[in-house]
Amino acid sequence: MSGACRRCGTCCRQGGPALHGPDLELIRAGFLRPDDLITIRRGELAVQPLSASPEPVGREFLKLAGQGGSWCCLFFDETTTGCRRYSHRPMACGLLDCTDTGPLLAIAGQDLLTRFDCLEANDPLVPLMREHEHDCPCPDLDTVRRDLQHPEAIPARLAELEAAVARDLHFRQQAASRLQLSLGWEMFAFGRPLFQLLLPLGIQAAHSPAGIRLARVSG
Repeated sequence: MSGACRRCGTCCRQGGPALHGPDLELIRAGFLRPDDLITIRRGELAVQPLSASPEPVGREFLKLAGQGGSWCCLFFDETTTGCRRYSHRPMACGLLDCTDTGPLLAIAGQDLLTRFDCLEANDPLVPLMREHEHDCPCPDLDTVRRDLQHPEAIPARLAELEAAVARDLHFRQQAASRLQLSLGWEMFAFGRPLFQLLLPLGIQAAHSPAGIRLARVSG
């Protein structure tokens, strides 16, 4: 028998859930807005169910955004250790049970929603999202991680990534200005900026008079 939720908040603080097919109705009904969501793009490093370390994501998906600069679910209320969207929570939240993870694991990676599922085909964001995905794909971060183990390969790899980070930021700035996108809408439409995806690899970005520069900060 499943145990009752202890309302400890541990699961919510670890991050909002991925969204699945049935959750599209929450978006259509307005209970979830696109700018409440963040796109996790194919190739990003993330901790998968039953995995101990980050691995490249095999396919794109949406998840609830975080709060306060962390992955803690946007709708988690620290005061009550409860959910501000409990009556209209995503399917994964309804299946979550600390004492029996079977139902949640059974849907992991299945019928995942993407940003393209949430917009009409004629939405002006759609062609920009496709253009960004083509022009600014997520690099093979697993290969980058391996390259960083070889000092002789690091300078060339960082130079390549600097160009990609600059290209990604320029695209976002142009799109945000053109369509007046909030940060929330930007994260939904294009996912996290590339420089943020590099942080777990110990690569940090900084502005310089010559443009974006990357440096190793650990490892």
